[in-house]
Amino acid sequence: MGQTPTREILWNISHSWIMYLVLIGALAAAVAFFVHRWHLWSIGQPEDRRGPWRQRLGGALRDAVLQRRVARRSGAGAVHVILYVAMIVMLAATALIALQVDGGVPLVRGDAYLYFFSLAVDLAGAAFCVALVACIVRRVVRPDLDSTAADYAVLAGLLLIGLTGFVLEGLRIEATDDPWRAFSPVGNAFAALFGGLDLSQIKALHAGLWWFHMVLALGLIALLTATKLVHILLVPAAVYCRSLAPKGQLPFIDMEDENLLTLGAGHLEDLTWKDLFDTQACIRCNRCQEVCPAAATAKPLSPRRLMERLGDELEQRGPIVRRVQREAAAESPGEPPRPVFELLEEAPLSEAERAVIDRTLVGTVIEAEALWSCTTCGACMEACPAFLEHTPKIVKMRTYQVSMESAFPRELQSVFRHLETNGNPWGLGWQTRQKWAEGLEVPTLAEHPSAEYLYWPGCSGAFDSRNWKVSRALVQLLKKAGVDFAILGNEEKCCGDAARRAGNEMAYFMLAAENIATLNAYGVKKIIVQCPHCAQALERDYPQMGGHFEVIHHSVLLARLVDEGRLTAAASGAGGRATFHDSCYLGRYQDVCDAPRAVARAAGASLVEMERCRENSFCCGAGGGRMWMEESASRINDERARQALACDPETVLTSCPFCLTMLSDGIVPYDENMPVKDIAEVLAEVQSDGQ
Repeated sequence: MGQTPTREILWNISHSWIMYLVLIGALAAAVAFFVHRWHLWSIGQPEDRRGPWRQRLGGALRDAVLQRRVARRSGAGAVHVILYVAMIVMLAATALIALQVDGGVPLVRGDAYLYFFSLAVDLAGAAFCVALVACIVRRVVRPDLDSTAADYAVLAGLLLIGLTGFVLEGLRIEATDDPWRAFSPVGNAFAALFGGLDLSQIKALHAGLWWFHMVLALGLIALLTATKLVHILLVPAAVYCRSLAPKGQLPFIDMEDENLLTLGAGHLEDLTWKDLFDTQACIRCNRCQEVCPAAATAKPLSPRRLMERLGDELEQRGPIVRRVQREAAAESPGEPPRPVFELLEEAPLSEAERAVIDRTLVGTVIEAEALWSCTTCGACMEACPAFLEHTPKIVKMRTYQVSMESAFPRELQSVFRHLETNGNPWGLGWQTRQKWAEGLEVPTLAEHPSAEYLYWPGCSGAFDSRNWKVSRALVQLLKKAGVDFAILGNEEKCCGDAARRAGNEMAYFMLAAENIATLNAYGVKKIIVQCPHCAQALERDYPQMGGHFEVIHHSVLLARLVDEGRLTAAASGAGGRATFHDSCYLGRYQDVCDAPRAVARAAGASLVEMERCRENSFCCGAGGGRMWMEESASRINDERARQALACDPETVLTSCPFCLTMLSDGIVPYDENMPVKDIAEVLAEVQSDGQ
């Protein structure tokens, strides 16, 4: 044809300058709404989430920009990725067109016009609309998502922008008899709808619809930071500001700090700014709820609703706290800020405001039963595409309940007392801790202080008769492999993990301080553990109090010993068909999934994986102090037992003493003859058979 492919920008539109005025107003509104949110976050406690910026930026690029965690899940995840990519294509095209209109750079012409501005943008727009329809349908058929009118309004608004864009394109193509209409297949299809209109009718319809389309788009920009759309900004920020501490590590509370006024979080402002930020970065995608073992077994806990209710409380309580803080600062300029609770007690509040201020998080945001239903398994955090931190918030509220209110499940009263008096949760005499090793000739560190490794059996391995077998099997393996090790014996105390995650920071602090002092006195460098909860405390919590040790889980060490030929491996499949249950604190928190499977295969097991496995494993129900609490509704370990038995195994394997106990109890009602064993036990059987 000899013509350069292009089209007239702003065809049929006059007074386009009005659009810029509306845009300025829309941006101003968006900024105002964002500043309101910023002020609400600022009432939280300070927390440094700035560096190291390169690591944070890399994570934001991988998991927010590239949608890595979102794309893990098919279905809704795939739809979101399609929607996301389509929006990027259309926004890029809009920005480039603006550069041509306002900057005079000729971009919308030639092959770029045909293949990007026409074809690619047309296909992206179609994908955008289809994805939005899928999102709306999903919310209609999924009542568990608790969709609101605002959710539907945002989706409908976006869909309307997409559809009116295609109608406008069709009107332009029909009016101008666009010679390159084939490169806009969707717009060209819409053009066929207007073949019966004359030019004046098309222009009138086009002009009116263009302004409607523009006002709708700019209206959504104005409401960007006031609606769920704010996740476009907050999710990348949340990923950037994610915790870089070792997985599962809780914030340290120095119990010797004389200036410590409160423990945990009893009121909204006791949480950190990042905790408050999380409540508004939540997009209510429901992924956390779908993987929560408490929610799956009819408990009242919902990680998603926790975030929603914290967000609601922030909107109600936040402005009051913010105002009181600003008034106090204005009255006493230059003076150190007073504790918020003192300011709120003295502030002249209305009756309605006082009612808001007097309420606590537990009872308002979350019911006590829901708070204590959490197993701290971390599945919610592993699934969250925004890297929100649900579990630490729950532990902070537990800490307040235990330390400041003495309000906790009655079953924990004896557990806490036993930990304080005998150094173990069962209350068995501390002087009997070494009894499990009778007849094994295992030296203590007092007898063999130069041992390369300290073997730490933990409370379960030392006091629980079922887990004695695991401890004794592990000793047998270590001896056969020629590992130089010793134990603390009666000097060992509970690591304190259960106490801390059940909210008793004082009990944890006392136990950890005594253990660290003992370990440092012996000069311990390397510790072998069979309990992932002990591993979490010794490796990730104790450094906060000066305890720095190399902690190795027995699965990792045994896999290494097999690889080195120091332990015998059985023939593949000789151990029969088995399924392996991943401990949350090992697979999810410690990222140890391959080593226990290697040990199981070395024992001859032919492994069959459960649907929920590895870092996506389903909790046994014992974490977070739940091991010693009664359970309402369906039992979590029963559910996990059913999942294991669905694999039709001959043996169920695990590598955690808590999991061993919970799965053994859960499987009995369904198959009392099904063996549940630790990987050390089956590997020890191979060594015995080979002798």
